[in-house]
Amino acid sequence: MQARLDSGSNWPLEPLPFEQRRSDLRDALAFGNHKGATEQPSLLRQLVEEDVCSGYGLPLPLHEIHRIPGALMAPMNVIRQNTIDETGRIVEKDRLTHDQSYRWNSGSSVNSRVRKEDLPPCLFGGVIRRIINWAVAARAKFPSLPILAGKFDFRHAFRRLHLAPETAVQSFTQLPDEQVAVMMLRLTFGGAPCPAEWGVMSEAICDLAGTLLRDRAWDPGKVAPPDFDEVPPPAFCCSSIPFAPAKDLIVDVPVDPSGFVDVYIDDMIALCVETAGSGNATRLPAAVLMAIHAASRPLAPHEPLPRDPMVMKRKLAAEAGPAECKVILGWAFDFRRMTVALPKNKFLTWTEGLEHMLASGRTSAKNLESTIGRLTHMSMVIPNVHHFLSRLRDLLWRAKRRHWIPLSPACADDIRLMKVFLAQAWKGVSLNLLAYRKPTHVYYSDSCPFGLGGYSTAGHAWRFQIPSDLRFRASNNLLEHIAAIITPWIDIIRTDIQAGDCCLSMTDSSTSEGWARKTNFSELTDDPIQATVRLEVARSHATRMIENGIKDYSQWFPGNENIVADSLSRDDDLSDSALTNLLLSLNLPQVPQKFHIVPLPNDISSWLTSTLQRLPVKEQLREEHKRTNLGRGNDGETGRNLSGSTATPSSAASLQPTSTSYLEHSPWLCEMDASLATFSIPWLKAQSAIPFPMWHRPSGTTANGIPPKMKMAKLADFYSAFSEASKTMIPTRDNKKRSPSVSSANSPNASSRSTRPLSNNWQSEPSSSHVDHASTSSCRLPTPAGQLH
Repeated sequence: MQARLDSGSNWPLEPLPFEQRRSDLRDALAFGNHKGATEQPSLLRQLVEEDVCSGYGLPLPLHEIHRIPGALMAPMNVIRQNTIDETGRIVEKDRLTHDQSYRWNSGSSVNSRVRKEDLPPCLFGGVIRRIINWAVAARAKFPSLPILAGKFDFRHAFRRLHLAPETAVQSFTQLPDEQVAVMMLRLTFGGAPCPAEWGVMSEAICDLAGTLLRDRAWDPGKVAPPDFDEVPPPAFCCSSIPFAPAKDLIVDVPVDPSGFVDVYIDDMIALCVETAGSGNATRLPAAVLMAIHAASRPLAPHEPLPRDPMVMKRKLAAEAGPAECKVILGWAFDFRRMTVALPKNKFLTWTEGLEHMLASGRTSAKNLESTIGRLTHMSMVIPNVHHFLSRLRDLLWRAKRRHWIPLSPACADDIRLMKVFLAQAWKGVSLNLLAYRKPTHVYYSDSCPFGLGGYSTAGHAWRFQIPSDLRFRASNNLLEHIAAIITPWIDIIRTDIQAGDCCLSMTDSSTSEGWARKTNFSELTDDPIQATVRLEVARSHATRMIENGIKDYSQWFPGNENIVADSLSRDDDLSDSALTNLLLSLNLPQVPQKFHIVPLPNDISSWLTSTLQRLPVKEQLREEHKRTNLGRGNDGETGRNLSGSTATPSSAASLQPTSTSYLEHSPWLCEMDASLATFSIPWLKAQSAIPFPMWHRPSGTTANGIPPKMKMAKLADFYSAFSEASKTMIPTRDNKKRSPSVSSANSPNASSRSTRPLSNNWQSEPSSSHVDHASTSSCRLPTPAGQLH
């Protein structure tokens, strides 16, 4: 932070050869600015003039730009955004952007040359998840006390940090009609390093606010920040509204009722629990405002350049007041009901866009990009929406080749379904479904070309023998995925799983594990029938999870540990009672105490049969049916030989149970059945790799980097107790096919990757004429040590 305050933000850029830089500069001068800027010349001049008058940009003669060593230029654009006024009313504003991603004929841009590995770590990407997990943990710890939130904006955040000269000369833009070049002196709206660079400042201020919040020696009544009197009083929900309960988390989120402060670029968010006599609701806004005030430079009575306070004063009345209901980063949080919802204005605007697309029957690439971006944003509260975007992404890939493209019936159906999801997002989703939860139901499944089977840790097992005329139609991956989704489906039909529950599906297919989270099948490049069936299978499961309000996890584990489900899918020569008695007699740790096989519900068996009937027979899938060796001995019968092909590689030959021993569980696992705790081991080990910043903001560590993964305290004792329980590893291979929409081969930039330059353009670039370096150094304005403008 000190280095940036002293010398400015110096971006880690790959050097650019002199000839390539000169070529890029010629291209930029010939191109000018983007359409959004050129069509509004008066607005463009007004916005640039505001930057120049505030000292954010230095105007220079455009015809002399080639004389400045290292000079590079990027086009400007003007985009319209929504913001709020002092009353909270949504209003539009125009923002000047600096397109430093625009590639010139050489194929390079400033952003394409950024060495991302050398940027400071960014923490703001996990803000929403951290807020959700803290709120759930706080409600669990204080089940009948209100959780309050406040939001505070930095004003002109990027303009508070000046650029180092080496970076400033590569951040030129222009007003061609005025023959003026403008060298940006502050962080730009369009430079890839800017969020990370500003994060160095905002994260430090966030740390200071959190420290103040927890320091009881500080009394905001005696030492109050400026503008504190403009913050509204706390707003509580009606006392008749009950506090929604919290579900158990798998992560150990530390909760101090004094408060929790986080930051997303230029938005600071603070939460606290209003305990009796604590005054936390008063301290919350005071701590954040004091931290921002302490980090900013005091304003003189007569500033030589226009300068505003660093806090956005006009939003204090609308957003800063602590409240149980608060719009945070575009999402409407209700901490009394423990829900998060899409705000009404977004719901209406986005729904109108989908309806217009359906009514016209066609769309454009630009419209599709906006629509997919909105739906991806919605996935923050409805994660399963990712299963329904592949067709729209394929349509976008094809739309880039034409002005308009018609909607296919399948895409139109997807858009209608998106309207349903939008309505659900507007209605609200429980925070318990979005936090890192402890599973309440665990399921195991397996399949082979001759059958499928699975069971739950409650003891309910099922199996399905594939009729001879339907074999060798579905791939092993598809059968594995069908088996994985049937097991929780049975519990939904039996009403054994309720809204708000969390299910974990264990599978020995890494492909099925991935499909449970996100599917990207393409009916353009894959076999159309296979792709369509896979899409429908994955979407049917996702729809059930969404409609029933169930959180869904999946986890891979080794096939040789999936003994019980493997037997259910393969041992069709044994009756249900015989197989049940066999599995119970072997004393396998994987067998629940109340294990019993139940008939597959008619709805599911009919759906499964009709799904297989849609697929053609594939001879390459034909193989020998090999039953397990359970109860047969290693040299026992292995089943009928139906073909000369080799046996399926997923068969289990081992009779030995795993070495799991039942030691004392950690306190948080006491409510679990012993088998449920044991079965959860592979998943628990995978969860220990959840990046720490995704559920708790590390404080004061940004300077030294963030540890990428940190084990959770709740699992430490459990792992030591079961240190030899499983050999489970998380697979790293990715064998999923990609659709053209995500393939870099067809990207317009795929063939224009910049090569590693040969020289540093700031230090050693040849110059055609003398440059007064004293004048170029004026791009570095003095900043008082330790404070921001």
